[in-house]
Amino acid sequence: MRSSDKHKVGPDTEAGGGGGGGGHGGGGGHGGGGGGGVQVRDDKDMDLPPKPKRPSLVSIDSEDENKMVEVKTGICGLDPTTGKGKQIHLIQMLLLPFVPIMALIIQNSINMVSILEYQNDMQETIDQVQISTGLGNVTEALQSERAEIAFYLFTNGSIIRRNLSEHFAYTNTLIENLKWPAFRIDDQLFQNKILFRIRLDDFRDKITRFDTPNIEAGIAFYNRANYIFLDQLTREIKEKDASGVWRPLLAYKNMIRAIEHLGISMVFGEQYFGRGDLDQSSYIAFVTNDALGQDFLNASQNFAFWIGTRYRALQNDYPWYSNITRRRLEILGREKIQPDFEKATEYFYAMLGYLDSLQKVQYEIRKTIQHTIVKEVQASNSHVVIGIALLAVVLIISPVIIILVRMITRTLQAFSETLLHKTHELRFEKKRSDKLLYQMLPSSVAQQLRIHKTVAAETYSSITIYFSDIVGFSELAYQSTPMQVISLINVLYKMFDSRIDCYDVYKIETIGDAYMVASGLHMREEGKDHAEEIAAMAIDLLHGTENFVIPHMPGERLKIRIGIHTGPAVAGVIGTKTPRYCLFGDSVILAAKIESTGLPFKIHISQDTKDCLDRVGGFIVKLRGELDVKGRGVMDTYWLTGKHGVLPDRRRYSAKEDELEFMADNPHSEGGRFNKDDDAFLQASFFRRTFDICKKFLG
Repeated sequence: MRSSDKHKVGPDTEAGGGGGGGGHGGGGGHGGGGGGGVQVRDDKDMDLPPKPKRPSLVSIDSEDENKMVEVKTGICGLDPTTGKGKQIHLIQMLLLPFVPIMALIIQNSINMVSILEYQNDMQETIDQVQISTGLGNVTEALQSERAEIAFYLFTNGSIIRRNLSEHFAYTNTLIENLKWPAFRIDDQLFQNKILFRIRLDDFRDKITRFDTPNIEAGIAFYNRANYIFLDQLTREIKEKDASGVWRPLLAYKNMIRAIEHLGISMVFGEQYFGRGDLDQSSYIAFVTNDALGQDFLNASQNFAFWIGTRYRALQNDYPWYSNITRRRLEILGREKIQPDFEKATEYFYAMLGYLDSLQKVQYEIRKTIQHTIVKEVQASNSHVVIGIALLAVVLIISPVIIILVRMITRTLQAFSETLLHKTHELRFEKKRSDKLLYQMLPSSVAQQLRIHKTVAAETYSSITIYFSDIVGFSELAYQSTPMQVISLINVLYKMFDSRIDCYDVYKIETIGDAYMVASGLHMREEGKDHAEEIAAMAIDLLHGTENFVIPHMPGERLKIRIGIHTGPAVAGVIGTKTPRYCLFGDSVILAAKIESTGLPFKIHISQDTKDCLDRVGGFIVKLRGELDVKGRGVMDTYWLTGKHGVLPDRRRYSAKEDELEFMADNPHSEGGRFNKDDDAFLQASFFRRTFDICKKFLG
């Protein structure tokens, strides 16, 4: 439909944006950006808001330098003669005390929620402390049971400190009372307390029958069980980091571990004095557990000052402490001695007394934890009571204050309804004009114009220009009513506008069926290639028109042809009353020429654009042939046929192609130079077409 005359313009051809649309023409340039063409906007898209009904306040846009405010009469500019003004001002004055009152209510409500959440956390802490205490009690019983069994095996049952059956029954009672936790270990033995009891009873039977190879085997089960219980105890304590009980909880855990390791080392120390020597593994076990016991004991003291004081008092008061220290050094020295049953028994009893003293400290830590929890629960309860009282006071006083304010502000008046309405209209018109300005011009240019700055022309060494039109548009217009043509173009270019928003491009103009876009002007994101943006956009637009249905001619296909060229250009704002953002230069002429000599469903690109796309990579181009351009001579042009990669389901030239091409090749594209018949078919004058459309509309 478009002829070569449409783009045959002088060297000063421009492309620009203007509120009136701009146009292609000799020396006239390309203008757009703000409208033109068939980008018809219905008034209902920008409906004025309903007339306001005397709101309480009037605010003028802060960007307006001249605030046009007219004050009628009365206090604060409100009309005292209208009942509506009185009501509005009353609402204003009621809001003044209402805001801090609401702030107090919200603050107290938030505090109440925080206190309740804290109480909930404390309840969880209490539950987990109970679990930790239960685990600690069972661990203590197993530690004591292990010591008795070790002594029982060491003496071959000849000396029994305590009745083992009674001790077993005591341990079983603690296990029954324990709320069995979910152990984080894949061991069937600890899945539930019944399985654990069965296994524990089986092991005890072996002990009473002396069905164990040695003492180490006899205490191995207890070591394993205590390890699992202490590991679970540690996990329970680590999960609670709120409240003030975490320090004594950690001290409690470390004290239990210290007693555990010292109890294990006691068994090996007893063997040393009873046998006169320890093998290598037993000696290593003694040294390891003795060191760990001392470390955990010191760590427990670090979490609470009073524990250190209590431990030092234990060292001074316990009469066998010096004996234990001396025996410990003897074992660490590992000198072979004569087996001495009495010394072994003495060491065993001394260590048992020492461990019993440490357990007393452990009980004190547990009481401290319980006392701390009780105090914190009481404090949280007090906070709840205070919060409820404050909230009640605020709720009672609030209506009194509001009633007093209402009585005082009855005589005050509100702003004029006319002033409010005019101000509202002024603000709305300003927003609409700003919106139109940003549609007409690039954002950076529009900002400079809004602050009354002169926008200087800019020279761009390389930009990419896109032209497209509808082939056969004149014939289509003859066969359609004016409203059908307007509707078709409007729907098509709305689709185009929505798609180009995804790319870093700027729409210069739309006139009739012509569509012009450029990239490289005021790029939104640095690092993007303007040729790549235009090429990807052109592919997207062409793909969008492949399935485009003409509303009043569903059987006809819409034929779009596209031309792209990359080169230098000058851009600037022309005019002041209706400013237009224009492009000037030979690149505009050449881009228009390339588009007018293209074919339907084809993207026709110049050699310069191809070079840019080759640098970017990923695009598929094929040689079209040669084009004779006035002033530039003969130049090669190409078809942009697609882009490598995973693409939507689009038309392909061949199902056997290795490359992904989603635009079908035209059989007329195989030649070297343009066919004269093709050229004659494509050479339709833009002005003739415009005249034909107008004639059709008028006649």
